[in-house]
Amino acid sequence: MYQVQHVDSFTAWASLISNAFVKLNCEQVSNGHFSASLGMNTLGDVSLMRIATKPHAVLRTEDLSSSGDGDYYKVSYQREGHGLLIQDGRETVLSPGDLAIYDTQRPYTLSFDKPASVVVALIPHSQFRLTNHQVGQLTAVALKAEHPLAGTVAPLLHHLGEHLPTWDEFGGQALARNTVDLLATALGGALGGEFRADDKAAQRERIARYIDAHLDDVHLDPAQIATAHFMSVRSLHALFEREERTIAALIRHRRLLQAAQLLRDPLLAGLSIQGVGARVGLADAAGFSRMFSRQFGLTPGRYRQGA
Repeated sequence: MYQVQHVDSFTAWASLISNAFVKLNCEQVSNGHFSASLGMNTLGDVSLMRIATKPHAVLRTEDLSSSGDGDYYKVSYQREGHGLLIQDGRETVLSPGDLAIYDTQRPYTLSFDKPASVVVALIPHSQFRLTNHQVGQLTAVALKAEHPLAGTVAPLLHHLGEHLPTWDEFGGQALARNTVDLLATALGGALGGEFRADDKAAQRERIARYIDAHLDDVHLDPAQIATAHFMSVRSLHALFEREERTIAALIRHRRLLQAAQLLRDPLLAGLSIQGVGARVGLADAAGFSRMFSRQFGLTPGRYRQGA
């Protein structure tokens, strides 16, 4: 659903973007009257936002990035003005037509020293085809407007931002998914072969896709996954031993993310909480509720009401 908000004070803006994105600290970088606007349309799990703003900076600090308020990538398309993006020890100046990606799970700074306009795609980690390993090497590296691959995706983001209110009517969710795939292709391909996943990262990516395709299977476990990928359970655990989540934790995490998506879907409002759990392989209603509450801080029922 499309929403647009205009503010005429920096305090109101700081509150608005911290609620619309993830928790952020804001700093005003110039004197005088401040104004800004935010238009947003949420298409499935992907949010598209168009921002027009006076000079300011936003900071995702170490404390905020570990607060658990979401695992997202942001892809920023600079429409007008210039922005400075800093993450992972790199920084880049974004000029009109440039693209860049950054990760809300790690600290970053994005600042505008003059009035600027941007389109931002907020994409859950689980919906992005590049691995965490790949994105970790792409953050704060601009895909410049003159790069050949920028021409495949930058005009699309510009067009999406220009017509943000209309996408509910014209198949916006499918368009958003295709846009995310195109962004992954452009950002991964434009930066060269040295950024491609190594063999183990690629194998982990294949396993994650297998998990997503079998979430409704109550018997999905490390043994089944190992068999499907022609490896031992010990080798499977070793493959994930240096990752953020063990293989069992990854299965649980993906199931709960999918459950949250189902609970937010207005077309499934009549599906019972137990039915939602069953669709993600968690048939025990009490167990599903406990796991969901630990992950999101709300019972499935309250989460659905809030959504």
